[in-house]
Amino acid sequence: MMSPASVYRIFRRPDGEAPSVRLVVIVMIVTALLLTGIGIIRVTRQHEVLRLGLRLSKQSEQVRKLREARRQLELEHATLTAPDRIRRLAVQLGMEPIAPDRIRVIGARKVASR
Repeated sequence: MMSPASVYRIFRRPDGEAPSVRLVVIVMIVTALLLTGIGIIRVTRQHEVLRLGLRLSKQSEQVRKLREARRQLELEHATLTAPDRIRRLAVQLGMEPIAPDRIRVIGARKVASR
């Protein structure tokens, strides 16, 4: 580390005279303020990065849970809509298969506009 005398010599004027102590103190205070400001900005940015990283982690976990729920719902849908299951339930309810010639398709009614 530099001694105060050597720091003071840095500010020596070309004519050999040293500047007033007041000027050296002002320069040192301004330098300290600038360094403090830079440090605060850096810490603030780092905090923002960490906060966004945590948020991203939480959102990724939520996406993973939603994908798992969707996968389970798709499996349940496939199970519930299986033709064999529907046929078995229909027989249990007393329904019977009918001949294809007895099936009639009825079109949608057209509603008269006023």
